[in-house]
Amino acid sequence: MLEIIHRDGLARIGKFSTAHGEIHTPTILPVVNPNIPTLTMEEMRNLGATAFITNSYIIRRNPKLREKAEKYGVHSLLGFNGPIMTDSGTFQSHVYSDVEFSNLEIVDFQRKIGSDISTILDIFSEPDFSYDRARAAVMETYRRMAELPQVDDTIIAGPIQGSLHMDLRKLSAELMSASQAGYLPIGGVVPLLENYRYDDLVDVILSSKINADFSKPVHLFGGGHPMFMGMAVLLGVDVFDSASYVKYARDNRMLFQDGSRDLSKIGSFPRWSPLYGKYTVEEVRNAAPEERFKLLSMHNLSAIFNELEEIREQIYQQRLWQYVEARSRSHPYLFRAFLRLLDHSGTLERFEDLSKKSTFFYFDEYSERVPYFKRIERNLGYIMTPERGNYRVLSPDNWHPGRTHSAEFISLYERTAERFLVPWNNTVIPVELDETYPFQQMISSGFVRPDSIAAAADIPEGGEPVDAVEGATRNFRLERVRMVADFQFGSGTGKKLFSDECEVRVSRSTGRLRSVLLKGQLMATLRAHDGFFTLGIAGAQKLLDISPGLMNRIVVTDDSAEFNAQGYNVFFKFVKKFDSSIIAGNEVLVVDDKDNLVAVGKSTVSGPEMGYYKKGVAVKVHRGIREKPEADQD
Repeated sequence: MLEIIHRDGLARIGKFSTAHGEIHTPTILPVVNPNIPTLTMEEMRNLGATAFITNSYIIRRNPKLREKAEKYGVHSLLGFNGPIMTDSGTFQSHVYSDVEFSNLEIVDFQRKIGSDISTILDIFSEPDFSYDRARAAVMETYRRMAELPQVDDTIIAGPIQGSLHMDLRKLSAELMSASQAGYLPIGGVVPLLENYRYDDLVDVILSSKINADFSKPVHLFGGGHPMFMGMAVLLGVDVFDSASYVKYARDNRMLFQDGSRDLSKIGSFPRWSPLYGKYTVEEVRNAAPEERFKLLSMHNLSAIFNELEEIREQIYQQRLWQYVEARSRSHPYLFRAFLRLLDHSGTLERFEDLSKKSTFFYFDEYSERVPYFKRIERNLGYIMTPERGNYRVLSPDNWHPGRTHSAEFISLYERTAERFLVPWNNTVIPVELDETYPFQQMISSGFVRPDSIAAAADIPEGGEPVDAVEGATRNFRLERVRMVADFQFGSGTGKKLFSDECEVRVSRSTGRLRSVLLKGQLMATLRAHDGFFTLGIAGAQKLLDISPGLMNRIVVTDDSAEFNAQGYNVFFKFVKKFDSSIIAGNEVLVVDDKDNLVAVGKSTVSGPEMGYYKKGVAVKVHRGIREKPEADQD
């Protein structure tokens, strides 16, 4: 089972164990043909390879290879003692109509030769397959998985098929997830990759991923071109495999992050290339065919691992969406795929963190369709599209994020009943959220749509008077923390969570909102980096009292509760029940079977993922009920 180390939506840096070591994701397994070795294992390891894939069907058909593999194992055959995955011959079966071995025979052979990940003989589905034909392939593939005896000496890979019929991809993902398959490749996609049908791939990957068991690594068969890797990882792909590094080299083509280029049109090698500084372009062009082929293969494999390293860093920084958005402009087919990606923003929003390490980037109208923008619309739709009631959009000339709390403005706010909104990227937001992610933590291009809410609104000049409303009294600080609570925990939460008796304190050094107390007890602290709440025990208990059912909760076993109450983290294997709408990175209430508060902490994953993982931390607890009382600090 995969253990998450870092995440950014569906993208994740993780690891899982095999009999010959751990595989760290995202990564690629270079295809090794034992009949035609191109690069040595040492050369490929030096370029970044830590695991490989080879074809068990090819090995079995070759008497010499078979004898050595059966006698000494596939690791000895390839000269590599790390993780090795074997394919089954599915593609050969599809191309040549039949193979001479059955599913049981080919899986048994993979086990005998010591494969770490063994693949069943599934039925390949072409993109143009009819619904009935694709469904028959899905069901036959599942039957072949079900006919296998229970094994524990290899990880079984159960490919997800279904052609371009998304309900079949969903069905296949669910069937394979419920089987003994511990590894889930997405199959039948090579024709889409070869024809740059990346927009269709977006649908295929997402339908497969969100209906699969999240604890099992997802592999994209044949997805080895660096141009599409970022988008694939963004959609939840953990592992790739490809022979592209040798296929392109055979045609004298070189892989780059934004596509491929012909050697004859190259002016110089990039600094990251293993050829840089060792060979001139002219020397490689004039090299003997086999030497040129090897050199270009080294460059291509380096291009792949160079891109993967960048993707990992983008996940760590939680900037992968911005990276993919920028990269999509490098090729029309990628941009078409990006537009398809935007069509799925509502689905992807469920997996987005509450806030991110990175600044929110606003480029143009397409940025208004990204997943986090969908969350803003969902949480603040009743405010962002004002149709009735008292509201006032503050003039951009008289409002700047984080500078609205002057004595004059606070006096005006507290003497009126109007809603004050501020322009933000072609829409409007409540002024109370001006310091909350992503409203202040943002860099904008300044693009303005003529038809936007902010542009179309009747924005009064800054000096226009606002009449006080008789009997209207509001506490600006209290209304601010209530609005943050509404955005963070759901509309209507703020007033229930923070009563009129609450005291809101500000930092003496920055003047920003700092904490909320009730009768001397710390309810919550506002985090400086994103403006959201970290709950204290008193605040957590109040949220528990006002939240029905499983809302905002994670229920743990009694054994776990004892430790969590002392401030220790919650591990996935001790989670019994949970709120399926939990937002990754948000505050959650840790409770026991009797709904007694045990601890409060930050969820590491979203609700849709929570029930799958069995390894790693589910909640990073920051306060248990048995710890010493909290003190408010500036």
